[in-house]
Amino acid sequence: MANWKKVIVSGSNAELAQLSLTDLSAQPSENTVLTINTSGIIGTRENAASSGTSGSSGTSGVDGSSGTSGSSGTSGADGSSGTSGSSGTSGVDGSSGTSGSSGTSGVDGSSGTSGSSGTSGVDGSSGTSGSSGTSGVDGSSGTSGSSGTSGVDGSSGTSGNSGSSGTSGSSGTSGADGSSGTSGSSGTSGVDGSSGTSGSSGTSGVINVTNSGNNRVLTDIDGDSANAEERMTFVSDGGSEANTGLLTITGDVIISNDLFVDGTASFRNNENLLVKDRFILLGSGSTTVGDGGIVIQQTAQDKGDAFAYDGLSTGRWGVTSSFDAGLSSYTPDAFMAAVVVGSTNDPNDAPAKYDKEGNIFVAGNEDIYIYS
Repeated sequence: MANWKKVIVSGSNAELAQLSLTDLSAQPSENTVLTINTSGIIGTRENAASSGTSGSSGTSGVDGSSGTSGSSGTSGADGSSGTSGSSGTSGVDGSSGTSGSSGTSGVDGSSGTSGSSGTSGVDGSSGTSGSSGTSGVDGSSGTSGSSGTSGVDGSSGTSGNSGSSGTSGSSGTSGADGSSGTSGSSGTSGVDGSSGTSGSSGTSGVINVTNSGNNRVLTDIDGDSANAEERMTFVSDGGSEANTGLLTITGDVIISNDLFVDGTASFRNNENLLVKDRFILLGSGSTTVGDGGIVIQQTAQDKGDAFAYDGLSTGRWGVTSSFDAGLSSYTPDAFMAAVVVGSTNDPNDAPAKYDKEGNIFVAGNEDIYIYS
């Protein structure tokens, strides 16, 4: 079961369920060794590397002399007990002294007493255990691969300028207003002046066009003249679909308000895109969870390496290669590891969405954990 596991680094306090060491090299000249007590705590001991020498074997006890024969009728004197073997120096047990031989029987003489057994040699002290090999240093964790840089958005296609409207004929001058009626004498309202007559309509104006050419869009010069722009053309039936036009502008376009594209927007750039916005919103208008990201085309059209968010499955950022930018979802080949800097020492205090394999938690006491 995946959970937060502590990473052992220099200065860490560690509790290990099991430690297995292989390919250890002999260190016969080392005086400081590792020890483990009955509570599983590892420590060191000085001058404990050499083994204790075995104790010498104890010498055998001397046999007791035979008892003399008892005089006739009287019991033979007991044979003297064999002397006890001297205690051996520490090591293997000394052999027991042999029993004294029984005195020869007098007439009804009592049997000689058995020689006392030699005392057992003291056991040699056990050799001290060889020191455990020191634990191999953990290999350092591999550094996370750096995130791929975000691909720049293609620049928006420029909107074609609207064709200029033909200038309206000049309006006829308004008829002069009738003079206001004089105010009536105090108490009565003055008579209203009669309304002025409307001016006659002006005649249609004539526009003088300079730099004329087929399909050029006209721009106003001074109200009486217009210029046919050679860098801005409109072909009424030149669109990619039937009954649609084609506006072509050679040069820069500045749009001071919103640009709406009802169709497919294609961007063909010949230089890098510069965007002043600090944040870019992708999937604008979405109301459901989904995948999305940036694709950097490589050798095949509309296919390349993707850096994207896997919202439909894992809820993590990841990368994949040979991704078709026309798809609406993707499956990551690898994930981006997130580092949670905690204010407590418990990795379980990290937000649950970061409980994903490979993520790292740095505790308040600077201990490090990895989720696996």
